[in-house]
Amino acid sequence: MTWKRAGDLGLWAALGLLVLGESGARGDSYWLRAGYLTILAAAVLLRRAYPLVALALVGGTEIVILAISLGTTDGVSIALVPAIALLSYLAGRRESQPRYFLMTVSWGLVGLLVLGLGFRRDVAVTSTVLSWLLMLLLALLVVVLPWLIGRYRAQQVLLASAGWDRAERIEREHQLEIDRERLRERSRIAEDMHDSVGHELSLIALRAAALEIDAELPERHRRAAGELREAAATATERLGEIIGVLRDADAEAPLVPARDSVADLVDRAAASGLAVRLIQHGTGELSPMVDRAVHRVVQESLTNASKHAPGAAVTVTITHETSTEDVVVRVVDGGAERVVGEVVSGGRGLAGLGERVRLVGGMLTAGPRVGGGFEVVARMPRRGGKPEPEQLAGTPAAAERDTVRRRARRGLITAIAAPLAVGAVVGIVALGYYLIAGYSSILKPEQYDRIELGQSLDEVEKVLPAMQMVDPPTGRLPEPAEWSCRYYRPDIPFAITYAYRLCFQNDRLVAKDVVQTGSRPPTPEGTSEPEGTATTEGQR
Repeated sequence: MTWKRAGDLGLWAALGLLVLGESGARGDSYWLRAGYLTILAAAVLLRRAYPLVALALVGGTEIVILAISLGTTDGVSIALVPAIALLSYLAGRRESQPRYFLMTVSWGLVGLLVLGLGFRRDVAVTSTVLSWLLMLLLALLVVVLPWLIGRYRAQQVLLASAGWDRAERIEREHQLEIDRERLRERSRIAEDMHDSVGHELSLIALRAAALEIDAELPERHRRAAGELREAAATATERLGEIIGVLRDADAEAPLVPARDSVADLVDRAAASGLAVRLIQHGTGELSPMVDRAVHRVVQESLTNASKHAPGAAVTVTITHETSTEDVVVRVVDGGAERVVGEVVSGGRGLAGLGERVRLVGGMLTAGPRVGGGFEVVARMPRRGGKPEPEQLAGTPAAAERDTVRRRARRGLITAIAAPLAVGAVVGIVALGYYLIAGYSSILKPEQYDRIELGQSLDEVEKVLPAMQMVDPPTGRLPEPAEWSCRYYRPDIPFAITYAYRLCFQNDRLVAKDVVQTGSRPPTPEGTSEPEGTATTEGQR
C-alpha cells in the first residue's frame, strides 16, 4: 500500500509540474492553479477503481477551457492534455465495457460544441463548427488512440494468460492420461503374468506334490519332489511380489516384448473365427521396441476389426524394405459383413498406437478406405530412431495459440486502423464542410464593385452570398468595436490572396476593404479599390 501511495504521489507531482509550468508562463491566478492540482489529485486517486470517472473529470475541465478560450487572444491551456492521454490509456487497460468509453467521449464532444456555441456568440457558427471538427481530430489522437492501445494491451495480456492456463491444463490432463494408460498397461501385464505364469507354477506345484506322496518312488525322489514343490511355492510368492511392483504406478514397465510372434497372434485370431491372413515380404532383425510396436499394431488392428467389422476379411502385410531399412505394417479389412450394433470403445486404441509408433521414430496413419473398410499403416525404422516431433496443428493447445495470435493481430490492427479510419472520415467531413462554405461565400468582383458605402444592410444582403468565410483574415485592418464586419471570397478556395471585408454600423455599410489573406500581397483584379486600402464612408 505504501508503494502504491508513493506512485500516486509521484504521478500527481509529474502531472502537476506541467500545469504549474504552463500556468506560471501564462500568468494564471493562484486559485486557478490550485483548482488544476485538485482535479489532477482526484483523477490520480480514482484512476484504478473508476478510470472513466477520472478521465471524465480531467477531460471535462479541458472541454470548459477550450469552450471559453478557443478563438480568443488568451490562448488555450494544454497542460492537461498529457494527463488526458495517460488516463485514457489506463481506462483502456482497466475498462471492459467499450460502450461506456464511447458514451463518455461522445458526450464530451457534444458538450464542447454546445459550450462553444454558447460562450462565443460573437463568433460565426461556421467558424465554431470548423474549430470543433479540428478538436474532434485531436480527440482521436489524444483520447481514442491511447484508449485503443490500452485496450489492445489489456486484451493481449488476457489472451496470453488464458493461453498459458489452457496449455497448462492440457498438459496436466495429458499427464494424467499417460499415468492412467501406464497403470492400465502395468495391470494388464500383471494379469497376464498371473494368469499364465501363475497357472503354470500352480500345475508344477501340484504335480510335485503328487510325486512327493507317491509310495512307489524312492525316498530320494520323493524328497526331490518336495523340494520342487517348495520351490514352485516360493516362485509363486515371488511372482505375487513382482505383480505388486507392476501395479505400482511409480515403477518402470518392462520394455522387452513378449515371446509371442505376429504369426502366433494371427493364428490365434484365425482360430477364434476371424478371417485373417498374414503376408510377409522380406526379413530383417527388429529391435525389441520396434518388435513390440509391430506386435501391438497388429494386435490392436485385429481387435478393432473384430469389434467394428464383424465378418470382414482382414489382411496383415509386413514388409521389410531394404532400401530404407524400414518395416511397414499394413492391416486392411474389407468392411463389416454383418450389421454392427453399438460398440463400446474408449477411443484410445489408435491414439496409443500412434504414440507407441512415434516413440520408435515411426509414423502411423489410420482411416477409412475409399472402396470401403478400414486401413492401418505403420512405418518404422527397424533399428528404432528418435521420436518424431509432435504435430501441434490439431491439438487444443495449438488451436488456443492460433486464437491468441489472431486476436492479438486483430487488436493491433484495430488500434492502428480504427483511429486512422475515423480520422480520415472526420477529415473528409471537415474538408467537405470547408469547401461547401468556401464556395458558398464567394462575392464576385463585379458584385463587390456595385456595392456602395452608405447602403442599408437589407440592400447589400441582396447581392451577398449565403455564407461568410469560415477562416476570415481578422486583425489585418483596424476594426472599431461598434462595427460588425463580414468577410467574403472573390474566388474559389485555395485560389486567392485577398478577401473582401464589408463593415456595418447601425445597419449601414461604413467600410468596404480588400484584405490580404496570406503572406503574399493581395493582387485583386477587376476592383476599383487600391491594393490593401480601405474605403470608408468618411472618405467618400
